[in-house]
Amino acid sequence: MEIVCSQCRKPFVQAVPRQGILDRLLSRVSTYPYQCRVCRHRFYVTQWGSRPPDAGADRGQSLPRPVQLRARLTDEQGERDGTITTLSAVGCTIETGTPLLEGAILGFRLNALDDEPPIAVEAAIVRSTLGSYAELEFLRLAPKEEEHLNEFILSLWIEGTQVIRSGRWKKEPLRAT
Repeated sequence: MEIVCSQCRKPFVQAVPRQGILDRLLSRVSTYPYQCRVCRHRFYVTQWGSRPPDAGADRGQSLPRPVQLRARLTDEQGERDGTITTLSAVGCTIETGTPLLEGAILGFRLNALDDEPPIAVEAAIVRSTLGSYAELEFLRLAPKEEEHLNEFILSLWIEGTQVIRSGRWKKEPLRAT
């Protein structure tokens, strides 16, 4: 059964943590809180015989890492190139030559490694913009693509930790101009 938002009818929803006594009482009759990742509407879904996935499972993966990666965006206006400047398991910041519209849903292919195929994000929503920069939240990735993305992010964390531990990472002194 695919769960869709009761307000905007989009399928980009996720289980959210229970809040308060009402949520706890409703969960006793297999009714759980969900939130739309597009319009942020919170609603309940009855699921007899099953529980939703753990609502807080991805919190540690959402910390962004600085990167410089090429990406190819696809939206209603066609295709365009961009540069990913920060990346996490749940979203990214991208710089494009032309501004993106807040609330727009788009797809893109992220060129993470030269010797690997690009990571395809099927759907992402533009959460905020500032000039040519936009913050995107990932809405849908194929399971294999999500695994590839998580492996890449893990490699960024390991590489960054090794650089810091070896002393190769040092803040550069400010230069007078």
